[in-house]
Amino acid sequence: MYINFWYPAALSEELKDEPIRARILGQNFVVFRDSKGQAHTLSDTCPHRGGALSAGVIRDDCIQCPYHGWRYDGEGYCRRIPSLGKDAKIPKRARVD
Repeated sequence: MYINFWYPAALSEELKDEPIRARILGQNFVVFRDSKGQAHTLSDTCPHRGGALSAGVIRDDCIQCPYHGWRYDGEGYCRRIPSLGKDAKIPKRARVD
């Protein structure tokens, strides 16, 4: 198998209002669709405490971790950490691959 290759993660019609988990080459991924209809695939592990993002919900075009509510956009950047407050600066290392 080729690691640097395109692999299907989900059928388009499978992506509804909830994230799904896809397992590819022994790795878990979360697949979700934003409000513009764009599909996104990220690692299924929240870097904060290792929670499964696929068990979370989609909020404001982000996948929200079910444990502490951290939100990641489709590029993997953390956009919200509830415990830091509304206007807090989010650390750059808070990112999902």
